[in-house]
Amino acid sequence: MPEPVPLIVPRQNTNDDQAVLVKWLVESGSKVAAEQPVVVLETTKASFDVNAPAEGYLVYRLDTRVMVDVGATIAWIADHAGFDPDGAAVSAAPASAAGAERFSRKALKMIKDAGLSLDAFPGADRVEVADVERVMAGGYVAKTAPAAAVPADVEPLQQSPSKMIEAAALERVYRQIVPSTVAISVDEAALQRRLAAVAADTGPVSVLELAIFEVLGLLGEYPELNGYFAGGRAHVYRKPAVGFAVNAGKSLKVPVVRGEQAATILDVARQVRDLFLSYMRDELTAAQLSGGTFTITDLAAQGVVHFIPVINERQSAILGICAPRPGAAGRDLVLTFDHRMSDGMRGAAFLGELRDRLEA
Repeated sequence: MPEPVPLIVPRQNTNDDQAVLVKWLVESGSKVAAEQPVVVLETTKASFDVNAPAEGYLVYRLDTRVMVDVGATIAWIADHAGFDPDGAAVSAAPASAAGAERFSRKALKMIKDAGLSLDAFPGADRVEVADVERVMAGGYVAKTAPAAAVPADVEPLQQSPSKMIEAAALERVYRQIVPSTVAISVDEAALQRRLAAVAADTGPVSVLELAIFEVLGLLGEYPELNGYFAGGRAHVYRKPAVGFAVNAGKSLKVPVVRGEQAATILDVARQVRDLFLSYMRDELTAAQLSGGTFTITDLAAQGVVHFIPVINERQSAILGICAPRPGAAGRDLVLTFDHRMSDGMRGAAFLGELRDRLEA
């Protein structure tokens, strides 16, 4: 009897390690054709269908609205009806010839028994039992594990797939980073004079657009804020790319302004406006949402006078822009950074230079 063919969660983007299982398109046990769409998944970048890898009977146990790892098996295609997946000997991720060479046989068995994904070991040329034990000790939990029992006095909150993915990513980030926060006040009158001067020269721009332009110019002097810490080492991105958080009723997205396409403040303003228009039209592409090296969150329009922004995955810093304080002369800029990459003095120096540029 032929072995069942696993249905694997594909990698749509290098930065996405999980997806949300949004909807099964056919019932478990149904006969499906090869390349027939059978399930809808969603990542931070897009929603997409996954097709059956072969003809046969689709069998699955997972419910909808659960997180699944990239590379994980979420269903099987069997050649006969009544296949029992609980007895299937299929690994949690596709074991290519290259993958088999990377992992020792004992390591592969431990990974399968623990429900881990092979993607939990990025960058390692060879994975042994000790490497698997380190990942397990770090608190990794397979996203396909059964959900914990819900107490009688609460009920599940139905979150959007994008929020579920965001929560999983932040949980991973904050299991490892050492967050620190510094803040500085910008003179509001000086900032408005700067905006007026820019408007007279090139046309009106927003505080966010001006901040993105100045941050892009500063990150070269503060490379530790333009990278991330992983595997016991600090990494720095070669080119700056600033993402800006937007949530105008269509879920939180972070489109990215590319430094190499932002020689002037007008270039930045055009990118921001084009990206926001794509967001409102639900036309943002994976490319427009990928590759950010630093993030800015602007809550001034909501009247927030102070908040602590949360660092995004594969980044070491994020800037928060606040609203002017009532009765005060300024507004706060808040920088949260990974203390493994930088320190309070350097963070304060970055904010000081950014303030000087905004007030210039």
